[in-house]
Amino acid sequence: MANPEKSQLKTVVITGGAAGIGFESAKQLLETNLYRLVLVGRNRDKLEQAQKELGGNLDRVSISVCDLRDPKQVSKTIERILTTHKYIYGLVNNAGIYPFGGVKTTSEEGWDEAFQVNLKAPFFLIQGFAAAMAKNQNGGRIVNVSSTAGILPNHFALAYSVSKAAMIALTRTIAKELGKDGITVNCICPGIVRTPLHEAYHTSKTELEEFYARRGSVFPMGRVGEPRDVAGAIKYFLSEDAAWVTGDIFVVDGGRLLL
Repeated sequence: MANPEKSQLKTVVITGGAAGIGFESAKQLLETNLYRLVLVGRNRDKLEQAQKELGGNLDRVSISVCDLRDPKQVSKTIERILTTHKYIYGLVNNAGIYPFGGVKTTSEEGWDEAFQVNLKAPFFLIQGFAAAMAKNQNGGRIVNVSSTAGILPNHFALAYSVSKAAMIALTRTIAKELGKDGITVNCICPGIVRTPLHEAYHTSKTELEEFYARRGSVFPMGRVGEPRDVAGAIKYFLSEDAAWVTGDIFVVDGGRLLL
């Protein structure tokens, strides 16, 4: 029986696909006319709006509501997607949360939530889709979105920094195991990018813009990142051009780590 993925669109699952890096990645992938997308997020209204903005073609862009904080929802989401899409080509683990807190102020609840969303859910999504990827004649692609905080920890973001460092280790470890199945596993470490992640801990748009301007001014490139800066890297790792690249940790940060 011929592999449907060889002649048809390749299915890619994107978590956090309703906004920011996830949405921009979806937009760039659709422009190639090579992919069918499944956007995963916890807010149905935002997912439906993203679907509409991406053209509203239900065959090209479907949505799946899932709160990654809930392991049962993650399991059901994997099952639901595999029921609809037998062949999965790509997974972009993009969703994440950024809790504040250092050694003295990080709670057990905050620690557990950060690791559930930023590490545990991505791992089980990989585990759930890897078998379907292995069925593809042209293999599969997994792209994990970590952070420069996983390399150079952020002040008072203990759980976030440690969970993102663990995602880097997860990428390298799984890349060793899945290579024999033709599946590449790579990791992108963005610096500060204009996404809803930063909106959550600023009280006003003015304060947020001041934050972007202040931080961006000291970077070698003179600005913070835009979602498109990271989406291009994600598109590359999903492409045939990256067929022999695996276990890579790719920094996209405007030079932040040079400081």
